[in-house]
Amino acid sequence: MLGGLLKKEDILELIKNDDTSVIFVKPTTASLTVWKKFSHIYVDNKKQNFVSCDTCKDILHHKSIDGTSSMMKRLRSCESNSKNNNNKSLSINEYFSCRETKSIPPRFKNKVLNTTGELVAMNNRAFELIAGDGFINFTQTIFDAGQLLNSQNIDVSDLLPHPTTVSVSFCGISLHFLNEKLQLYVFILGCYPYDRENQNANQIRQFVDAKLLEYDLILDNNKFVVTDNENKMKSCFKESCTRIGCSIHYMNKQLEHCFTSDTLEKIPVNCDLVQEMFDYIRKIVSHMRRTHKQSKLPRKLQSYSDTRFNGAFRTMNVFLTVFDDLACVLDRTFLDDYTLIEKDLLEYVCSFLAPFEEAIEELSCDKRPTIYKVLPLRQYLINQCKIHADDHDGIRQIKNFISTRFQDVWVLQDIHYITTLLHPSFKNFDVNPNLQDKVINLVKNEIIKRQPSTSVLSKCFDLPKNDLKLSLNPYQELDEYMNLNVQINEVDDILLFWLTQKSKFPTLFSIVRDYDAVPASNTTVERLFSSSKYTVSDKLLLKTFDKKSVIEATATDTKRKITDPDKKSTDMSLQNQKQFRTSTTAKKLKKDEEDDIVIWDDDVQDKENDEF
Repeated sequence: MLGGLLKKEDILELIKNDDTSVIFVKPTTASLTVWKKFSHIYVDNKKQNFVSCDTCKDILHHKSIDGTSSMMKRLRSCESNSKNNNNKSLSINEYFSCRETKSIPPRFKNKVLNTTGELVAMNNRAFELIAGDGFINFTQTIFDAGQLLNSQNIDVSDLLPHPTTVSVSFCGISLHFLNEKLQLYVFILGCYPYDRENQNANQIRQFVDAKLLEYDLILDNNKFVVTDNENKMKSCFKESCTRIGCSIHYMNKQLEHCFTSDTLEKIPVNCDLVQEMFDYIRKIVSHMRRTHKQSKLPRKLQSYSDTRFNGAFRTMNVFLTVFDDLACVLDRTFLDDYTLIEKDLLEYVCSFLAPFEEAIEELSCDKRPTIYKVLPLRQYLINQCKIHADDHDGIRQIKNFISTRFQDVWVLQDIHYITTLLHPSFKNFDVNPNLQDKVINLVKNEIIKRQPSTSVLSKCFDLPKNDLKLSLNPYQELDEYMNLNVQINEVDDILLFWLTQKSKFPTLFSIVRDYDAVPASNTTVERLFSSSKYTVSDKLLLKTFDKKSVIEATATDTKRKITDPDKKSTDMSLQNQKQFRTSTTAKKLKKDEEDDIVIWDDDVQDKENDEF
């Protein structure tokens, strides 16, 4: 007896062995015509998440929430194949598969052995490659295809996909939560391969909802979702949640356009001077890396990647470090490009972009709240774009573009305004005094939402037995907080401040607990992709890869223990909170510090240079 839901491979194996526990059942209540060609699969009377095509006998993954789009595609494909093959006579081997296992002749084994040696030698791969499950599955697929196409003259290169078309999309999901003691918990739920037919908004939302449901989690209007700012993500999370745009993506996209785009929304970018300089730098960097001349430089050059946050700054900053050394290394072909690069302009650009890099680091932290930093940092960066009389023409172009784009594109939401006011060092809005009245009104509206009901029935309820006394004047808390003369610096923990003020400002405390758990960016899941790249990189193939140890290490990093909620002492809670913030394993901390935020082919190689 087989209990529970099975994988596709297990079901195929049972069908191949004619196992009697597998049965195919036609749906009795289905109204769509597509179900006439498909059947549900049951194993030991347990319905599986797969259906079988009656035409081609293949099985497809299917749940009730998936719809029938994939089944319709398979049905059209089967009908097309049937039309193409209706005049072709089939051999008896295509009707009945041979169950007899035959021995492989030695000459074929020797031929495969010699070809394997050529494979690992010509492609510089380890011999362990052929023992991997992925390679075995790949060769079996090629072998099966060859058996079906044995009567046709087909070149294997026509069967293999182009390297640039082999891609797998992943979805990373993390959970951020503040408990009653304002301890911040960050749980990595997983980095899942996306297995839907397409990437439209409905399919993505169904995929995410299904993964959350595995943990009994459901999105609603009281939940916040932080994503990047693509249109499909905006459409995906426009209902049953509050979507917050990733602040780092807002920032990085405009920096990318500044150095790489000629026009944006049919409007000229007008950053010609810095774009021309950046093009020369990219050519030289590409040449130096391709010709392996970097050993002659004190530091390895950094390739540009539009998927790396503030990638232009990293490329130019390293280039500036070795600028004087390049003159002795470059040949005549690239010396002309080198002489056209104005070093003063390069220094100005790197100096201007340095605060953006620091802002990205601030907003990437996942150990403390970051949402309250968005408004002050955004306003600071806009103020940095103020043009001065002695500015270089290239710097003027950058400042004009970024200042305009930040104000037009980088959207602030109510949560950004409210959390900024609820930080004692930002509540006076010195960065932009014109916003203070607007923010105070937003906080007042939020306070009203959290006031007890005034209905007749609610007045008959028992009084709550807690030590948090709500004021008769709902705005009294806000007035007292605004008059509070307290300043905390950047190294102090805002959550510790509010924990000590819990009894004095209970309503504001509840707002902080709900809002400060929301991160300013989604870099927590971005690091998952970078860590995966670091783990399975082809540069690590020669090292022993212990899958079990990696799984155990990941479990240690991501499953954090929650402290006993029955402890009442405030001092103990503060101590527990401090211990929690340093409880991540050393390996995790090292990974966070060393890994780039996004995936790029040169990341692992460049990591060596970043530590130089």
